[in-house]
Amino acid sequence: MPTTDIREVTRMRFVTYNLLDLTLTADNLREANRQQRVIDTIRSLEPDVVAVQELKSPPASAARLAAELADRTGLTSTVATNGSARAIHAVAVGDHTVHTALLWRPGLTPLPHTFRTYSPAVHYDGGWRGIGYGSMVRLAFQIDGQPITFASYHAPAYGRHRRIDQAEAVLAALTRPHELALIGSDFNSIGAARTNGADYDPDPYTGRPWWPDLVHQCHEPTHPSQRHRADRRPAQVWEAGGLHDVAAATRSPWKATTGHWPTCPYGVRGIARRVDTIHATQPVLRAVRSLTVVDNPTTRAASDHLPVTVDLDPRKLAVNPGDSRQVGQRGR
Repeated sequence: MPTTDIREVTRMRFVTYNLLDLTLTADNLREANRQQRVIDTIRSLEPDVVAVQELKSPPASAARLAAELADRTGLTSTVATNGSARAIHAVAVGDHTVHTALLWRPGLTPLPHTFRTYSPAVHYDGGWRGIGYGSMVRLAFQIDGQPITFASYHAPAYGRHRRIDQAEAVLAALTRPHELALIGSDFNSIGAARTNGADYDPDPYTGRPWWPDLVHQCHEPTHPSQRHRADRRPAQVWEAGGLHDVAAATRSPWKATTGHWPTCPYGVRGIARRVDTIHATQPVLRAVRSLTVVDNPTTRAASDHLPVTVDLDPRKLAVNPGDSRQVGQRGR
């Protein structure tokens, strides 16, 4: 693991990873082995901060699950609350059973006043149970003398307009007034960033046969016989609002993060997509050393999503000295 003194390192690693309904209480050996691969993957990546999605448990158990995952990966998820002996865990409850969390290496200094979670209404008796996910957790750390905000977000799986609305809410929570911020997400949409005058993410749906699941992914699909195209509007909100797709901004080679899983409904149709992303505010981009989609036999067997890593040079994360905004305050 990297040294605990961030001032002495020249690499800081942020990871985003969808864990495929991780429970840590598998009911069969095959699933237990898969979940152990997830743990082994996180440990092997040696993250400083990791954003995870799809911790799966009843809402009341989400914090305990995050704490157990942190313990088994050699990380921590504990935020000490000011003026209280009670510690809280950096986990945001999603729709009924699927949650997001932040984990980080011991030695990093979290700023408790920046901690905040954003969760949908959770229905225990009827209602829209389990529909959409849609949660985010946010926390800043004191790194090299300044606060840097990290977040983990799981966009709704269903509801194109709901994704747009949540994209706006996440944008406000992460960028107002934060100067240095990164967010790892299962974005559940195709990106809108452009490089060299073209879309960085190719449209995975146009020209392919229609099937009903595309109503959740395509822009105004009024009739299956019409020419359908990816709905990029949630990503357009982030790009226009100052959250930039790190892969596109650094012109990293395009690489799918989903489509390899044997039962993936997109993969069985030959559709590979990049829906696992890391976005950052503009000042962070100059500190990016590399972005990698970690694709190997272990990660392919661990989850239906591949982890994404970004390595930063902390020495290049200085904000403009004339900027009077205070990083680390609560967003709207």
